[in-house]
Amino acid sequence: MILIIDNGSQYTHLIKRNCRDQGYEAEMLYAKAAYGLFHEQLKSGISKLILSGGPSSVYKEPPNLGNRVLGMFKNEELRMPLLGICYGHQMIAHAWGGIVKQGKSAEYGMGEVVIDREDLIFRGVPRKLKVWVSHFDEVQKEPEEFERLAHSDICAVEAMRHRERPIFSVQFHPEVWHTEHGEEILRNFLEIETQEL
Repeated sequence: MILIIDNGSQYTHLIKRNCRDQGYEAEMLYAKAAYGLFHEQLKSGISKLILSGGPSSVYKEPPNLGNRVLGMFKNEELRMPLLGICYGHQMIAHAWGGIVKQGKSAEYGMGEVVIDREDLIFRGVPRKLKVWVSHFDEVQKEPEEFERLAHSDICAVEAMRHRERPIFSVQFHPEVWHTEHGEEILRNFLEIETQEL
């Protein structure tokens, strides 16, 4: 079971559809849902968790389910694979002490990302990708416990991962069909097994 925490992105349903198209059962839980609902989902056997994008800023959004879940990851109550997308990427960076700031300009549309390190989520993907971007804020410096996996001309940290744990995040939207090899990036995350880490 893949649980997607919906932070209000217009593309969240595409994450769920992509998971199901690749043979994984997936459910969505809105970020403003009651904390108890998340624990009910945990009982149903969640194997991986995805934080979607959304229109909020890590500096303006009041605490929500995503923040509380990240707290559980930080204190290691949760150790399953985690993927943050766009706002989810910024949430992870902010929670671990990275630098998130408003970019030089709001980005909407196609951009080019350069893969610096293949790691698990970019396995088999070309070094340069055309991707779909939609954000105001961006991660300008990854947290100390993370390493950068990709960058672009307009964003220093387009993707990152925790150095020891299965926690990954990307600034762009792999779930949107415009993103080259986006389905493969999501599949790489969905196929992560404990023995690979």
